[in-house]
Amino acid sequence: MAISELVNTKHQTLKINPNAGVEYAKTQHLVNLRANEVAKAACDLPIFLARNTQNGSYTVSALTSFSAGQSLLVNNNQWQALYTPVCIQTHPLYLMTREANSSDYFIAIDDQSSAVNTQQGEALFDAKGKPSLFLNSQQKLLESDLKNDYQTYQFTQEVARLGLIKNIDIVLQFEQGETQTIQGLSTVDEDKLQTLDSDTVANLHKQGYLSVLNSMLISLFQLNALVKLHNQRPELMPLKQIKLELSRDAHAL
Repeated sequence: MAISELVNTKHQTLKINPNAGVEYAKTQHLVNLRANEVAKAACDLPIFLARNTQNGSYTVSALTSFSAGQSLLVNNNQWQALYTPVCIQTHPLYLMTREANSSDYFIAIDDQSSAVNTQQGEALFDAKGKPSLFLNSQQKLLESDLKNDYQTYQFTQEVARLGLIKNIDIVLQFEQGETQTIQGLSTVDEDKLQTLDSDTVANLHKQGYLSVLNSMLISLFQLNALVKLHNQRPELMPLKQIKLELSRDAHAL
């Protein structure tokens, strides 16, 4: 990945492939979500919290496969879920800051992405070097996503402060008898959620966090749908069942 600031003098002839998002999604077994996307994505995907190894904060992610580097939600070059996360919609464009905690934002592009070319797709600039309608719409998406990113950070901070996060292992049991454990994911501690006092629950509801937590819990049923998708792929070892267990290694990432 080679991310650089998008400028018309350097990138005027660039185009983005129409299927850029799908090509990106193919390789993502975890798809980054914002808190405001959870309820929409929960219809198709199991959603977890994952810890950022750099700064220790949590991200919200949808699981799309049991194997790194591939997704079961892309079939025949189409994204199969009802909702398409913003990170897929905007690939390979990003909104970045020049320095930490700065409000000086700019649009960046992954120059080396296979989605970028000069021949076909959506133009980023017109002949005069002005942003295209496509780029303007992508910029709006990215700017709203930045706000949603901060709100997601606040959500995960509050959920962690209340002790509502529990580390889990996903134990895969294959038809042939082998087992595999996926570590590094966390979910909502439903038992702790139910023991919160009424004032805390009311506050979570007021902030819009309670519905996100409940959507995350409901989304875990989509693990069964993911197993079904897995077993429809003849090249993959068939799964017999899947279990969620409390993580034996609290520091697994």
